[in-house]
Amino acid sequence: EKYQKLTDCLCSSMRRSARNISQIYNEYLNQSGEKINANQVSILVTLSQIEKGTLSELSNQLNMERTTLTRNLSVLDKSGWIKIYSGEDGRMKLTKLSSKGNRVLDKILPYWEKAQNQTKKLLGEDLKLFQDNLKKITIL
Repeated sequence: EKYQKLTDCLCSSMRRSARNISQIYNEYLNQSGEKINANQVSILVTLSQIEKGTLSELSNQLNMERTTLTRNLSVLDKSGWIKIYSGEDGRMKLTKLSSKGNRVLDKILPYWEKAQNQTKKLLGEDLKLFQDNLKKITIL
């Protein structure tokens, strides 16, 4: 077919694969009993690595659109896993991981590791080059 090469392109393959991998992680995370998904975990982990972050800093670090980030932060805030508060001038919003958020990360860690191992099995054992190449793309 004329447009088959468009569906076989790297972008389509990577997006499809990313969705499938996210499903694997989400299925394992669901077993933890927490209502959390892989996207939310990455936000919590990022917040665990910084003392506090502005929405712009988080958005850049996660390579996530601000609207998507804001939507996710709202859910995390309602769950009590993060704290959102105003900065010094009142206009800037800052976020930080709460102690409850730390406990959730501790709880889901074994499930995350199971998902990681399952994904490694699917992708093959020699993932270092693959991960190194993905990091190169992330820097762009």
